[in-house]
Amino acid sequence: MVRPLLVVVLALFASAAHAERMGYSPAEFAARREKLALAVQSGLIVMFGATEGTPGLRFRQDNDFFYLTGNEALNGVLVIDAATRASHLFLPKLTAVQVRYEGGNWLDETDGAKAHALTSIQPITELGEFLGRRRGVSGPATFWTRLSERDDVGGGRIDAAIEAGRRLVNPFAFATNQDAVRIAALRLQFPYYEFRDVTPHIDRLRLIKTPREIEILRYSGRISAEAMKRAIQATAADRFEYELEAEATYWHVKHGMQSAAYPAIVGSGPKGNQWHYEDSGRQMKAGELVVMDYAGALDQLTTDITRTWPVSGRFSDAQRKAYDCVLETQKAIIAAIKPGVTRDTVAKLAQDIYKRHGFDPVNAYVGHYVGLSVHDVGDWNAPFEAGMVMAIEPIIDLPEQQLHIRVEDTILVTPAGAEILTPGLPKEVDELLALIKR
Repeated sequence: MVRPLLVVVLALFASAAHAERMGYSPAEFAARREKLALAVQSGLIVMFGATEGTPGLRFRQDNDFFYLTGNEALNGVLVIDAATRASHLFLPKLTAVQVRYEGGNWLDETDGAKAHALTSIQPITELGEFLGRRRGVSGPATFWTRLSERDDVGGGRIDAAIEAGRRLVNPFAFATNQDAVRIAALRLQFPYYEFRDVTPHIDRLRLIKTPREIEILRYSGRISAEAMKRAIQATAADRFEYELEAEATYWHVKHGMQSAAYPAIVGSGPKGNQWHYEDSGRQMKAGELVVMDYAGALDQLTTDITRTWPVSGRFSDAQRKAYDCVLETQKAIIAAIKPGVTRDTVAKLAQDIYKRHGFDPVNAYVGHYVGLSVHDVGDWNAPFEAGMVMAIEPIIDLPEQQLHIRVEDTILVTPAGAEILTPGLPKEVDELLALIKR
């Protein structure tokens, strides 16, 4: 009896301690490029990689460029001939010093194009002539490139547009929109090309996750849920918010997350009503709520998860009333999601629950798409479809009462309904409070 039990215990321990970075095969990116070429049918698709990293953080490639190539080098350019499906990657030739300090790129690899399922990998110095040679002789040819905003890990294209508008309120904020400068330069150099926006086609592809993406999201969602569970268990009056962030971050890194999906939000007391509070510097007090919104990113994919709980392990009557409303709403939304159902239908269901509990339904929020960006691209007017991934997060926010309740999970739309990708983290009141008291 002892020996089989020991084997089971060791197996469970090995599973819990397992860390994995999963990655993608070259065939994954080749299939994406093939689908994009079929969508636009003709012309050249020209996509640009990142030209610089973010100081102090691990490098993260431009989302659209990574989606189509998997390449993580600086200053790359991808050109796809939509008619022939040929894909050509252009990269800078690095100096010996750059290679010594930062590593090489695919241009230095023997048979690199074959290894990465590309037609060719060429020095970026060849790009201008390459594009010029593909000019149509019987009329204007087409350049498909990104004419919409660039999304990043923390925000989608709409978020980028809003931030640009806010920045320009300052008359001295002259930060260059690199995409706009690129487009202007291309139009000046190649006036005979017709420029069209490729992002609607890319966004449609990114909206439906591939089997490999779903596999990665299942893993990272589970790890993100486990990480927050550790943070809840570490909660106590007079501890600092950053102590909870540290518990979760440790678990992310231990299990292979390359970065946070977004800066940790750990807001206690009045900071809980600051929806995107990022300081994590406040000391938590008994009787307060703490709102924690924090997840990891793996292989450039994000998840999103939030829980709200009382610092001292007991909800007040007002807190419990709001919590019950939000939890019932979130569970009802998730239960109602299936292919063919519209967002408006689910939103009406959520609003009715809020009204029945006596709360303003303004934030009976269905949620947002999740993927390469935590507020991912996609058309919210489209009915739910198998393969969509989204975060479901109804909210009650009453700043005058220092009351903010948010319960959020990332879900996958399946042919049969919705699968929670952030499982194992309690949200039923008794189970949640038991974690704090443990």
